Amino acid sequence: MARFPTYSPGNALLIMAQRPDATYVAGYHAWQKLGRHVQKGERGITILAPVTYRVPTEEAEHPAKASEPAGPVRQVVAFKAVTVFALEQTQGEPLRLPRATPLMGDTMGELLSHLVGVPGFPVLFGDTGPAYGVWNPTTQQITLRQDAAPDQHVKTLLHEWSHSLGISTPEQARTRHVGQEEVTAETTAYVMAQALGLDTKDYSQGYVAGWAHGDPKKVAGVVQDVGRRVHQMVKQLELAAQQDAALMPVVERFRGPQRAPSPVQARQEEWAL
Repeated sequence: MARFPTYSPGNALLIMAQRPDATYVAGYHAWQKLGRHVQKGERGITILAPVTYRVPTEEAEHPAKASEPAGPVRQVVAFKAVTVFALEQTQGEPLRLPRATPLMGDTMGELLSHLVGVPGFPVLFGDTGPAYGVWNPTTQQITLRQDAAPDQHVKTLLHEWSHSLGISTPEQARTRHVGQEEVTAETTAYVMAQALGLDTKDYSQGYVAGWAHGDPKKVAGVVQDVGRRVHQMVKQLELAAQQDAALMPVVERFRGPQRAPSPVQARQEEWAL
């Protein structure tokens, strides 16, 4: 899922089963638009794509919010099998690919100041006791431990942000299974952090294993919820990037590979920097 955060958990599993080494996937014509072509003899990867149709807003099962423009909306009516190919099955022009950044303590310091405004509620820094962070569904705010490193702040922010999507009210906090929620929140944080270029494996694996009591089935059981939360968080990042240009490189990590700039474009980008 960390490799394919915008794909459903089911499609991520389909890709893994058919092509475990895949890093990015796209359709045949999509690769052509990126200046690459599928190599002869390569076998495609089958995934599921939604079939939608347009319906008037008043007939939609989930009508648009009042803040959204009125008009027809798309509703999923079925799914169909489609074929995609992995980057490793193609040749052609080089791509500009997002690269993971190792966890070094303060690599995310600059990004942190922009991320705190994305969830849509206050993110404070203060005393959180032994925890690195706390989500309070009553006050609707996140508190991050003041003395933690910037990279830990980012990881914890993603974790608590995930909590806000799963236990958004005090009632949900009282009824939600604590262990299941912690496994879901930390797995979501891991997937998001990996996509942002922050490797939290050393921290996240031990955290999840502790709450899951070493049972892989408990982790597999939350995968659908993790996928839903990841998609919600990515959507919020995309909306925030429209107002904060500093978040655009973050959003591009979720959009996959892009055509690499020509030598002239690369030189122009260097001059702009």
